[in-house]
Order: sequence, then C-alpha cells, then structure tokens
Amino acid sequence: MVRATVRLLHFSLSTEDTYGAWVGRYYDHCLGLAPAMTPEKKTEDFLSYLASSLRLSARSQNQAFAAVLFLYKNVLRKPLGDVSALRAKRYIHERTAPAREQIRTFRNAVVDQPNLPAKLLVDLLYGCGLRVSEPLELRIKDILWEENHLVIRAAKGSKDRRVPIPKICLGPLREQVARAQVVWEHDRSNSPDVGVPLPTQLAKKYSSVPFAWQWFWVFPAAGHCDHPYTGERVRYHVLHDNLQRAVRAAACQVNMEGFLTPHVLRHAYASHSRERVEALRVLMGHNSIETTAGYLHPVIDRASNPLDDLGLAKTG
Repeated sequence: MVRATVRLLHFSLSTEDTYGAWVGRYYDHCLGLAPAMTPEKKTEDFLSYLASSLRLSARSQNQAFAAVLFLYKNVLRKPLGDVSALRAKRYIHERTAPAREQIRTFRNAVVDQPNLPAKLLVDLLYGCGLRVSEPLELRIKDILWEENHLVIRAAKGSKDRRVPIPKICLGPLREQVARAQVVWEHDRSNSPDVGVPLPTQLAKKYSSVPFAWQWFWVFPAAGHCDHPYTGERVRYHVLHDNLQRAVRAAACQVNMEGFLTPHVLRHAYASHSRERVEALRVLMGHNSIETTAGYLHPVIDRASNPLDDLGLAKTG
C-alpha cells in the first residue's frame, strides 16, 4: 500500500524505495511493542530506538519520521498527533566549495567513457548549478537552441526552471545530440517497439510520443532495460551511478576524493557565481532565499582582522 500510494502521488522511485524500507523497519519494530500502545507512542519508541540504540544521524532519523508520517497520513488516513521522541540534534553545516583553481585541476582529470560524456556532464553540473539527476534527465525538446537555454523539468519540488547554457558547452552539447540521434535512429530501425519512459500517463494518452525524437534522451543509456513499474522494455537515460563513479575517479586522480562530488560542483557554482542572490535563487531552483544565501559569505568576506591591523611584519 505504501508503494502504491507513493506512485499515486507521483513521487520518485527513490522516494518509493526509501519510504518502503523505513515503513518495513517500523513494522518490524512494532511487532515487539504492546498492541495497546497508541501510534504516537509506537512512533516515539521507534525514533528513540534509532537515536539511542542505533545512533543514526539526524538526517536518517528525519527520513524515518517522514516515512512514518506518510504511512499514517496518506496510507492509513489517520494522521499522527504530537510525537515526542529522543532525537539527535541536526547540525548546521557550513557549505564549502572547492576553489576555482581546484575546479580547473579537477576538470582536466575527468575522462570520457563509452556512452558517458563525463566532461560535458561535469561542465553542465558546474556551469549550470545542476543536481546530479538534472542533466541526465534532459530530453531533446528541453534544449532551446535559439535562446541557449536548458529547461530543467520536474526538478526538486516538482518545479520546472530554465538555466543558460555555458558557451563552452554549446559545441559538445550539439555533438552529444548527434550521438543521441544515432541511438534513436537505431532503435526506430531495429527495436521499433522500444521507446522511452514518459511522466505520468502521457504514454497512454499519446501512444506515439515514447518513440518521438523530441522526447528522446540527450544522454541515452547504452542498452534497453525493463521499466520498474510496467515491466516493458524501454530505453532509459545514463544512470546517476555512472556519473558519480566518473566524478569520483577524477577526484581520486587529483587528491580530492571524499571532497569533490557531483553535488559539490553545484555548491561551487553557487559560490563562484557573480549573480545577485535573488537571481541565483531562481537559477538554482531554491524555494527560500535563505537556502541560496547559505552558499555566500559576504559578512566574512568584508570582515577586518585585528591581527592584520597591528601592522606586524611578516616573519619567515
């Protein structure tokens, strides 16, 4: 029922897997509790167990709590009341980003692989401030060549937005579209019944759209796979894991392993951008300007230092 409800609300497959796993763990935990306990008390006991016995991070505890709230509110239709549980304090992390020179060094270490134009994808992540899934989920129709814009569809929060294409990416992006067209033409000639998955029920309403060029992926996967919901054979896009591995390999080459990730490239875009904070908020797809401001440090950048004010001579 949890998975069915998640799909009904058009949540992502990763959310479906996450909520399903946490609800399963919650159910197993409740088997050891007294049946007479209220749902609120069961939830409190479960969250306290995660915090005190398993010592899970605050992020994991919040994720578990969200899954249980979803279970009662959306599946059982009996929303929880007040829940008071032992919870780990969530730290306020300072967002950091690599310096421009580190980005330059890292870019030089990125290596393209068969069916993975890693250099172009890395440039889009950093040059457009994209989340790791956003360039991979681009379709041909989402490239507006006359305006030099990319349209990011159904991003976090189910919002569309536009971002400008970096000039350095225009040539490689056109070459990638040409490669994608070869794959599309091969499918039409050799696998005419294999299309691309579409959002919601669009494929049922327009049966020819899964095979249309404009709906094809800019970064198609090398082969076909089974659709996780319907089981039909489809052509999916390059997987997130492939891009993450390519970024990790390049980071290892330049001694930035564990520091430079695809999402850190998004942080770097925000920190290095010359845009005003409100414009940056729109480009990055943030709801709150406070989220965007977390990438900037104007007070620190303007701060004076009393030690420097002493005028001490530099010593070797």
